[in-house]
Amino acid sequence: MEHRYGERQSAREHVELWNGEIKYGEFKTANLSSGGIFIEGCQQDLGNLRSLTIKFAPNPNLSYQHSRKALIVHRNHNGMGLMWTYLNNS
Repeated sequence: MEHRYGERQSAREHVELWNGEIKYGEFKTANLSSGGIFIEGCQQDLGNLRSLTIKFAPNPNLSYQHSRKALIVHRNHNGMGLMWTYLNNS
């Protein structure tokens, strides 16, 4: 089932995946939309996790580091698709 909506944009951004105080690593995005994001190379076992916090790498053009909470909606050998949640984002 397709969970993302809106037009996908190819985006090669550096992100970190977090669950609370646990960092799962740094990865690159493949695409994103207003509804979600696809992150490449993060196929490692995340157990039964259903959500993560995605922290976008610091950008020298911004005065803050942005992060978003997202639900994991699918995983495959290329990476992982996540759908944005709209509660408790920082």
